[in-house]
Amino acid sequence: MKKYERIFASIVEKIETGVFKEGEQVYTEKEIKDLYGVSSTTAVRVLSELENSGYIFRVQGKGSFVSKTLVNKKVSFTESNNFHKYFKDTVVETSRVIGVEIVQDREFCKKIGMPVSQLLKITRVKYIGDVAWAHQTNYISMKYLPNIDIGDIDSFKELATMIRKNYRIDIHKEKSKKKIKVITDIPESVAFYISKENEPCFEFDRFTYMPDGDIFEYVKIYINYKYYEIVIKD
Repeated sequence: MKKYERIFASIVEKIETGVFKEGEQVYTEKEIKDLYGVSSTTAVRVLSELENSGYIFRVQGKGSFVSKTLVNKKVSFTESNNFHKYFKDTVVETSRVIGVEIVQDREFCKKIGMPVSQLLKITRVKYIGDVAWAHQTNYISMKYLPNIDIGDIDSFKELATMIRKNYRIDIHKEKSKKKIKVITDIPESVAFYISKENEPCFEFDRFTYMPDGDIFEYVKIYINYKYYEIVIKD
Protein backbone atom coordinates (compact mmCIF):
# COMPACT_ATOMS: atom_id res chain seq x y z
CA MET A 1 0.00 0.00 0.00
CA LYS A 2 1.36 3.42 -0.95
CA LYS A 3 1.93 6.21 1.58
CA TYR A 4 -1.05 8.28 0.46
CA GLU A 5 -3.30 5.20 0.59
CA ARG A 6 -2.24 4.42 4.18
CA ILE A 7 -2.87 8.01 5.25
CA PHE A 8 -6.18 8.10 3.36
CA ALA A 9 -7.28 4.90 5.14
CA SER A 10 -6.19 6.28 8.50
CA ILE A 11 -8.22 9.48 8.13
CA VAL A 12 -11.24 7.60 6.76
CA GLU A 13 -11.14 5.38 9.85
CA LYS A 14 -11.11 8.48 12.06
CA ILE A 15 -14.15 9.83 10.19
CA GLU A 16 -16.05 6.55 10.32
CA THR A 17 -15.34 6.01 14.03
CA GLY A 18 -16.32 9.56 14.97
CA VAL A 19 -12.91 10.98 15.82
CA PHE A 20 -13.76 13.55 13.16
CA LYS A 21 -17.49 14.22 13.28
CA GLU A 22 -19.75 15.61 10.55
CA GLY A 23 -18.95 19.25 9.88
CA GLU A 24 -15.71 19.18 11.86
CA GLN A 25 -12.41 20.26 10.35
CA VAL A 26 -9.92 17.53 9.45
CA TYR A 27 -6.16 17.81 9.13
CA THR A 28 -4.65 20.56 7.04
CA GLU A 29 -1.98 19.90 4.42
CA LYS A 30 0.70 21.01 6.91
CA GLU A 31 -0.71 18.81 9.67
CA ILE A 32 -0.69 15.77 7.39
CA LYS A 33 2.93 16.52 6.45
CA ASP A 34 3.97 16.86 10.10
CA LEU A 35 1.93 13.96 11.49
CA TYR A 36 2.82 11.41 8.83
CA GLY A 37 6.20 12.71 7.71
CA VAL A 38 5.33 13.07 4.03
CA SER A 39 5.77 15.65 1.26
CA SER A 40 3.35 18.38 0.25
CA THR A 41 2.51 16.42 -2.91
CA THR A 42 1.43 13.40 -0.86
CA ALA A 43 -0.55 15.54 1.59
CA VAL A 44 -2.39 17.29 -1.23
CA ARG A 45 -3.19 13.97 -2.88
CA VAL A 46 -4.62 12.61 0.39
CA LEU A 47 -6.95 15.61 0.70
CA SER A 48 -7.92 15.35 -2.98
CA GLU A 49 -8.74 11.65 -2.58
CA LEU A 50 -10.82 12.35 0.52
CA GLU A 51 -12.73 15.06 -1.32
CA ASN A 52 -13.23 13.00 -4.48
CA SER A 53 -14.46 10.08 -2.37
CA GLY A 54 -17.06 12.27 -0.67
CA TYR A 55 -15.59 12.17 2.84
CA ILE A 56 -14.74 15.86 3.04
CA PHE A 57 -15.54 19.17 1.42
CA ARG A 58 -13.07 22.02 1.17
CA VAL A 59 -13.64 25.72 1.83
CA GLN A 60 -11.07 28.07 0.35
CA GLY A 61 -9.14 29.90 3.04
CA LYS A 62 -10.73 27.88 5.87
CA GLY A 63 -9.82 24.21 5.44
CA SER A 64 -11.34 20.79 4.91
CA PHE A 65 -14.42 19.53 6.73
CA VAL A 66 -16.22 16.20 7.14
CA SER A 67 -19.14 15.96 4.73
CA LYS A 68 -22.64 15.78 6.17
CA THR A 69 -23.59 13.05 3.74
CA LEU A 70 -23.62 9.27 3.71
CA VAL A 71 -20.48 7.82 2.19
CA ASN A 72 -20.24 4.47 0.42
CA LYS A 73 -23.91 3.65 0.89
CA LYS A 74 -24.84 0.89 -1.52
CA VAL A 75 -27.33 2.09 -4.12
CA SER A 76 -28.47 1.32 -7.64
CA PHE A 77 -27.25 4.11 -9.94
CA THR A 78 -28.50 4.41 -13.52
CA GLU A 79 -27.42 7.04 -16.07
CA SER A 80 -29.36 8.01 -19.20
CA ASN A 81 -28.69 10.55 -21.97
CA ASN A 82 -32.39 11.12 -22.78
CA PHE A 83 -31.74 11.23 -26.54
CA HIS A 84 -34.99 9.37 -27.19
CA LYS A 85 -36.93 12.39 -25.87
CA TYR A 86 -35.43 14.79 -28.41
CA PHE A 87 -34.18 12.85 -31.43
CA LYS A 88 -35.24 10.12 -33.80
CA ASP A 89 -33.56 6.72 -33.44
CA THR A 90 -31.86 7.20 -36.79
CA VAL A 91 -29.87 10.25 -35.65
CA VAL A 92 -26.16 9.42 -35.32
CA GLU A 93 -23.85 10.33 -32.43
CA THR A 94 -20.44 11.74 -33.44
CA SER A 95 -17.40 13.30 -31.83
CA ARG A 96 -15.36 16.32 -32.97
CA VAL A 97 -11.81 16.87 -31.74
CA ILE A 98 -11.19 20.59 -31.15
CA GLY A 99 -7.76 20.37 -29.56
CA VAL A 100 -4.86 17.99 -28.83
CA GLU A 101 -1.72 19.21 -27.07
CA ILE A 102 0.96 18.22 -24.58
CA VAL A 103 0.95 20.41 -21.46
CA GLN A 104 2.87 20.61 -18.20
CA ASP A 105 1.23 22.56 -15.38
CA ARG A 106 2.58 22.03 -11.87
CA GLU A 107 -0.33 23.77 -10.12
CA PHE A 108 -2.92 21.87 -12.12
CA CYS A 109 -1.27 18.52 -11.33
CA LYS A 110 -1.09 19.47 -7.65
CA LYS A 111 -4.75 20.49 -7.62
CA ILE A 112 -6.00 17.18 -9.01
CA GLY A 113 -3.51 15.02 -7.11
CA MET A 114 -1.48 13.79 -10.08
CA PRO A 115 2.34 13.62 -10.05
CA VAL A 116 3.84 16.57 -11.90
CA SER A 117 4.47 15.37 -15.44
CA GLN A 118 3.68 16.05 -19.06
CA LEU A 119 0.01 15.49 -19.79
CA LEU A 120 -1.77 14.81 -23.03
CA LYS A 121 -4.78 17.14 -23.18
CA ILE A 122 -7.59 16.18 -25.58
CA THR A 123 -10.69 18.36 -25.93
CA ARG A 124 -13.71 17.04 -27.78
CA VAL A 125 -17.31 18.05 -28.42
CA LYS A 126 -19.92 15.33 -28.76
CA TYR A 127 -22.86 15.67 -31.11
CA ILE A 128 -26.15 13.91 -31.65
CA GLY A 129 -27.02 14.79 -35.23
CA ASP A 130 -25.97 18.45 -35.51
CA VAL A 131 -26.66 19.24 -31.83
CA ALA A 132 -23.69 19.57 -29.47
CA TRP A 133 -24.62 17.95 -26.16
CA ALA A 134 -21.33 17.38 -24.32
CA HIS A 135 -17.90 18.99 -23.97
CA GLN A 136 -15.11 16.77 -22.65
CA THR A 137 -11.44 17.32 -21.84
CA ASN A 138 -9.16 14.39 -20.95
CA TYR A 139 -5.78 14.76 -19.25
CA ILE A 140 -3.58 11.65 -19.46
CA SER A 141 -0.04 11.22 -18.19
CA MET A 142 2.34 10.89 -21.13
CA LYS A 143 4.15 8.04 -19.39
CA TYR A 144 1.25 5.79 -20.40
CA LEU A 145 1.22 6.94 -24.03
CA PRO A 146 4.77 6.65 -25.43
CA ASN A 147 5.34 7.73 -29.04
CA ILE A 148 1.79 8.98 -29.47
CA ASP A 149 1.17 10.99 -32.65
CA ILE A 150 -0.74 14.12 -31.65
CA GLY A 151 -0.86 15.21 -35.28
CA ASP A 152 -3.30 12.44 -36.16
CA ILE A 153 -6.36 14.35 -34.91
CA ASP A 154 -8.92 11.87 -36.22
CA SER A 155 -7.47 9.06 -34.07
CA PHE A 156 -8.67 10.90 -30.94
CA LYS A 157 -12.35 10.93 -31.91
CA GLU A 158 -12.82 7.54 -30.26
CA LEU A 159 -10.21 7.97 -27.53
CA ALA A 160 -10.94 4.84 -25.49
CA THR A 161 -10.82 2.67 -28.60
CA MET A 162 -7.49 4.15 -29.70
CA ILE A 163 -5.93 3.65 -26.25
CA ARG A 164 -7.16 0.06 -26.04
CA LYS A 165 -5.88 -0.73 -29.53
CA ASN A 166 -2.47 0.98 -29.30
CA TYR A 167 -1.62 0.65 -25.61
CA ARG A 168 -3.67 -2.33 -24.42
CA ILE A 169 -5.32 -0.28 -21.68
CA ASP A 170 -9.08 -0.67 -21.45
CA ILE A 171 -10.10 2.39 -19.45
CA HIS A 172 -13.72 1.24 -19.28
CA LYS A 173 -12.63 -1.75 -17.22
CA GLU A 174 -10.40 0.15 -14.81
CA LYS A 175 -11.58 1.59 -11.51
CA SER A 176 -12.85 5.16 -11.59
CA LYS A 177 -14.44 7.84 -9.44
CA LYS A 178 -16.84 10.51 -10.59
CA LYS A 179 -18.14 13.69 -8.97
CA ILE A 180 -21.24 15.34 -10.44
CA LYS A 181 -22.81 18.73 -9.86
CA VAL A 182 -25.17 21.13 -11.64
CA ILE A 183 -23.75 24.51 -12.62
CA THR A 184 -25.19 27.66 -14.19
CA ASP A 185 -21.93 29.58 -14.60
CA ILE A 186 -20.70 27.76 -17.70
CA PRO A 187 -17.17 28.55 -18.98
CA GLU A 188 -17.45 30.57 -22.19
CA SER A 189 -15.36 28.08 -24.17
CA VAL A 190 -17.87 25.37 -23.22
CA ALA A 191 -21.08 27.42 -23.49
CA PHE A 192 -20.15 28.33 -27.07
CA TYR A 193 -20.84 24.71 -28.02
CA ILE A 194 -23.39 23.22 -25.62
CA SER A 195 -25.12 26.07 -23.76
CA LYS A 196 -25.72 28.86 -26.24
CA GLU A 197 -28.94 29.88 -24.47
CA ASN A 198 -27.33 29.79 -21.01
CA GLU A 199 -28.91 26.48 -20.07
CA PRO A 200 -27.57 24.84 -16.89
CA CYS A 201 -25.16 21.95 -17.31
CA PHE A 202 -24.02 18.92 -15.41
CA GLU A 203 -20.32 19.15 -14.58
CA PHE A 204 -18.35 15.93 -14.05
CA ASP A 205 -14.91 15.38 -12.56
CA ARG A 206 -13.79 11.82 -13.26
CA PHE A 207 -10.62 9.96 -12.35
CA THR A 208 -9.58 6.64 -13.88
CA TYR A 209 -7.00 4.54 -12.04
CA MET A 210 -4.43 1.98 -13.08
CA PRO A 211 -4.35 -1.36 -11.20
CA ASP A 212 -1.51 -0.05 -8.99
CA GLY A 213 -3.69 2.86 -7.85
CA ASP A 214 -1.96 5.58 -9.86
CA ILE A 215 -4.16 8.05 -11.74
CA PHE A 216 -4.32 7.22 -15.45
CA GLU A 217 -6.50 10.15 -16.44
CA TYR A 218 -8.51 13.06 -15.18
CA VAL A 219 -11.55 14.06 -17.21
CA LYS A 220 -13.65 17.23 -17.06
CA ILE A 221 -17.04 16.81 -18.72
CA TYR A 222 -19.93 19.22 -19.24
CA ILE A 223 -23.33 18.00 -20.43
CA ASN A 224 -26.34 20.16 -21.33
CA TYR A 225 -28.96 19.43 -18.67
CA LYS A 226 -31.48 18.12 -21.22
CA TYR A 227 -29.25 15.23 -22.18
CA TYR A 228 -28.45 13.65 -18.83
CA GLU A 229 -30.53 11.96 -16.16
CA ILE A 230 -29.70 9.82 -13.15
CA VAL A 231 -31.90 7.47 -11.18
CA ILE A 232 -30.71 6.40 -7.71
CA LYS A 233 -32.39 3.63 -5.75
CA ASP A 234 -31.43 2.38 -2.29
